[in-house]
Amino acid sequence: MAAEIILIPVAKQILGKAIDLAMEQIGLLWYFKPELGKLKKTVSTIQAVLRDAEEKQFHNHQVKDWLEKRSDVMYDVDDMLDDISTEARRKAIMELSSTGCCSVVCFLFCSLPKQLAYDLKMAHAIKAVREKLDDITKDKDSLHLEVRNDEGLPLRETDSCPPTIVVGREVDQSNIVQLLLNTNREANISVVPIVGMGGLGKTTLAQVVFDDAEVRAHFEIKVWVHVSQRFDVKVILEKMLQSVNGGSQAGLGLDIMQTRLRESIRGKRFLFALDDVWEENVQSWEALAKYLTAGAQGSKVLVTTRSTKVAEVGGRALKSVTSGSTVLPYPLEGLSTEDSWDLLLKKAGGEIPTNPVVIKTGKEILAKCREVPLSVSAIASVLVNCQYPENEWPLFLQKELSDISDEGNSIMPTLQLSYNQLPSHVKDCFLYCKLLPRGSRLDVQRLVLFWIAQGYIKSEEEGLQCFKVLWWRSFFQEMEMDDRGNMLKCRMHDLMYDLAASVAGTKIVRSCNPTILKTLTSKAHHLAVLGKDDGCMVADAIDNGDEVSDAKKVRTLLSDKHFAREECGQILHNFKRLRVLRMPITDFDTDGYRQLDYIAKLKHLRYLGIRFNLVSNLPNSVTNLLNLEVLDLSEFGNMGGLPEDFGKLIDLKHLLLHPSGAWYLTHMPKGIGELKSLQTLPIFVVGWRRQLFGTDEKAIGVGLDELIGLNALRGELAIIYLADAKFLGIGVYVLKNKLLLLSLVLDWAGPSGMSHGSTNEEEILAITLHPPPNLKKLEICGGYGGVTLPDWLAHLVHLVEIKLEDCKKCEYLPPLHQLPSLKKLQIKYCTLLKGMNFQTGDRFPCLAYLYIGHCPALSQMPAFPTLETQLELEETSLEGLERTTKVDKNLHPHSRSSSSAAAIVLRPLSKLTKLTLGNTDGSMEYLPEDGWSGLVSLQLLSLSSLSGCVKLPSGLGSISSLTDIRLHWCGALEFLPPLHQLPILMSLVIKWCPKLKGWWKKGSDHNNDADDHDHYYCSSSTSGAAAEEEEEEWPHFPSLSRLEISGCPKLTHMPLFPTVKGLELKKTSSRVLLRTMKMKVADTDDNPKQHPLSKLTYMVLEDIDDLESLPEEGFRNLTSLRVLKIVDCRSLASLPQAIRHLTSLKQLIIRECPSLTVRLMKGYGQDWHTISHIPDLEV
Repeated sequence: MAAEIILIPVAKQILGKAIDLAMEQIGLLWYFKPELGKLKKTVSTIQAVLRDAEEKQFHNHQVKDWLEKRSDVMYDVDDMLDDISTEARRKAIMELSSTGCCSVVCFLFCSLPKQLAYDLKMAHAIKAVREKLDDITKDKDSLHLEVRNDEGLPLRETDSCPPTIVVGREVDQSNIVQLLLNTNREANISVVPIVGMGGLGKTTLAQVVFDDAEVRAHFEIKVWVHVSQRFDVKVILEKMLQSVNGGSQAGLGLDIMQTRLRESIRGKRFLFALDDVWEENVQSWEALAKYLTAGAQGSKVLVTTRSTKVAEVGGRALKSVTSGSTVLPYPLEGLSTEDSWDLLLKKAGGEIPTNPVVIKTGKEILAKCREVPLSVSAIASVLVNCQYPENEWPLFLQKELSDISDEGNSIMPTLQLSYNQLPSHVKDCFLYCKLLPRGSRLDVQRLVLFWIAQGYIKSEEEGLQCFKVLWWRSFFQEMEMDDRGNMLKCRMHDLMYDLAASVAGTKIVRSCNPTILKTLTSKAHHLAVLGKDDGCMVADAIDNGDEVSDAKKVRTLLSDKHFAREECGQILHNFKRLRVLRMPITDFDTDGYRQLDYIAKLKHLRYLGIRFNLVSNLPNSVTNLLNLEVLDLSEFGNMGGLPEDFGKLIDLKHLLLHPSGAWYLTHMPKGIGELKSLQTLPIFVVGWRRQLFGTDEKAIGVGLDELIGLNALRGELAIIYLADAKFLGIGVYVLKNKLLLLSLVLDWAGPSGMSHGSTNEEEILAITLHPPPNLKKLEICGGYGGVTLPDWLAHLVHLVEIKLEDCKKCEYLPPLHQLPSLKKLQIKYCTLLKGMNFQTGDRFPCLAYLYIGHCPALSQMPAFPTLETQLELEETSLEGLERTTKVDKNLHPHSRSSSSAAAIVLRPLSKLTKLTLGNTDGSMEYLPEDGWSGLVSLQLLSLSSLSGCVKLPSGLGSISSLTDIRLHWCGALEFLPPLHQLPILMSLVIKWCPKLKGWWKKGSDHNNDADDHDHYYCSSSTSGAAAEEEEEEWPHFPSLSRLEISGCPKLTHMPLFPTVKGLELKKTSSRVLLRTMKMKVADTDDNPKQHPLSKLTYMVLEDIDDLESLPEEGFRNLTSLRVLKIVDCRSLASLPQAIRHLTSLKQLIIRECPSLTVRLMKGYGQDWHTISHIPDLEV
């Protein structure tokens, strides 16, 4: 397909502000203004027929030639007018910087001759391009071009985002879910491939299956990785680790990543989805498979691919490496006619038609779509604009679809048709995406800023609307959104990427190899050199002293290659017309500054993104970029300071900073308050610093007054070093008029980390920082020194989240309980905080998450009736929560103080799903018994560092909704409550409870002491042979799958856990394990007699000093064991011979067990033969 030439957007740009501005600027040569008027008329004439010409260019070579001739000249005009505007702006800035009569006279005397010469030069250039355009325009009549509206079909206006519509895949979904849930007991990991041609909806179906409720409950770990055409094992592992552990894994070595991944998935049933896989090399698949062997039996790898060979090779590789299995490829077929019709109507947004003409025409349209969902969706997005289907659908079929055959499998013609209906500026936006690597996640905000820099659109709002349109029309998919519904990232469908590459031709060029710089043609306008370059050195791309290429009109350069100073100079000398530049800087000693000096000459630049990792100040030369609208330093790791003349960048709208690097800023440059267009400013540093300039020292920095006029700010803003701020006067509000701000941080800490203002000064200053009314998120931190917080805090009715940290003198909070939208409240390190000032009305009507930490003086708080997500109390007195906590001295007969009798009245918390209590004052011996049964929704209970608590309440055993219990650092705890009958408890973790003796059971039949109503299930005092006899126990913990016990040396007995799949014992007595392994489960109606731990799939034994041996019989019963890890058990001399019969065992790790290591030495050890059959060994 030949490249399309799109000129409407650049014509609009020329006819807009540019010519009018230029006419105002050439004031000295007034007689050239008529030339500009003639140019405007010529461009208007051309624009009128551009829509018709753009549509006819693929069928008429003469029209295409005509467009090509205009293309170069039109872009020349755009650059020329931009040059005039830039020069006028530079002149205005110089005039403003000249003060005093002498300075003005000197400026006029020195600059007037240069200005006259420049004006004359530009005037002649305008006349030349106008005459050239006139000559070309004369041909339009012979080409029979019609005057047309410059837009395609009208765009569907919408503020909402399109829902994911899945039609006709219910059976497929059910079948694939069953394949994932089916556990092959003879297999380790199974591969489930979905195979089908592009556009059938493999990814969409896989996502629906991936998010299925049964699938979510079945797998402990779920990871989705989009692979695309480059099957890079390291990149795939990075994405897997990032999903499992969170945070970036970039820069880690392969060995570290594989170790972390194995540790993360060890003994856990995982689902890894590999989307859009093309790799047919079995070695590549095997390289990936060897990192997945630690997972539990029943783990699955879900693969989507167009190739049956990929499915077969991938399955074979994972089967050979992991002893797994593969199911036959699941072939995804096209939709039925009925389902295609249903999808068409849903995407078109109309009612079910009854007109037989519409129905007949619709079915004929569907025949052109080959029953492929992507094609149906693309056509439906065009039909959605038809107001009269009975008339417009037949016309559409006849005019637009007549050339598309009903035969064949390709859906590209229908996708091309959907593209053809887009307005020209949306086409440009779509094609620009070709610059980014295939299959990559597209950053919505950054891409919109690119589009604005190229002049395709004027505003971010228009750009987001373009995104929605392209999403509605299925050009984009997999949209990621934040909790406010804002679009963050998306992906372009593979076929849509092919379409963009085909239509863009050589105008938009992307390569991973920098040698592309030598071969660019003069037609190239946008260039990306991104991705792994297979070892090609950047220096190989450019011969010293030679021209880079014939490309002189490149407007975009995106690169992740490090160019040396000479190379950078050559490239940027060629690319003088750049609007967008994003590249790394090699160094900021000498070469780095010179590279930026080259960049500073790019007068047309709108978007500059540079990457550097060391702390450094950005040089002042950057402020010569007078057209700059976006300065992207988000990959500039440690930003030292902004340029001194930053205020010259009057067009700057977005300053994008690295999330952590921004905090390296020591001050703001003087004049930043002049940037009235600035919308994005993540951080504002208050105060002055002393800095050496040669031998002189002077103060640099700004006060809050520079922030007053920046009313275009939106999104997020952090103001730091407020301790250095000066009061600006009564009635002066710094932030109140910034109506688009949504998130605000007020940090009082000074550069030394300390706030040093007086209480009264900081309270008065806080009043002047009154936020705008629409604020959603507020944080006050850094040692705010006021006794009270400002009253405005209780009147921000749109607040969703509040964080108060280190308000060191604050005693009472304002009445936050009345905020109608507040969902999350965090209070930390407010050491003098006593409570909250109450008023009548609803109390926290929407609050879902509450954290109170390190507030020892807290004595009263309101109730939290809607709290449903999480409650965390850390180093905070439990006496302090009114209705959530209250004192009852008669609660427990052994109470010795009011603090030990604190009772949690939890009935108002019936919606709570997570409760964390930790680091109380140490005086509490007992948690209260009352109220636990009211926590009917609680799923996670975490108790940590309850240092004085001897016993936990038996009421914990009544919370039937609990799935996860964690007990950490409860140093005085001796007994556990009766948790053994909790029906869905899946995970129990007990760490560092050194006095824990046993498991508490109420009303035990094994104890004959009728006077003692509470009985303890704990270590038997029996010794000798009797203690070694096999015991019979009733099954407990019916759903428990994970048990971890660490640092509990006095715990020597456990109840039976027949369903446990993961067991970790660390720094505890070996008797816990040995006695359990000898038990048998007593007969019940549902379960015949069986051995314990028979479902165990992974076991970790670490630092168990008294572990000398493992029982042969008990070990033989571990028939499901797949992973065994033994670390620092120095008394263990051998493994049971029964290990040879554990056919499921796939991984054995032995570390810091000297005696055992010698016996298991590969090829020489006495017991090597017992473990040689295990595939994955680390001894």
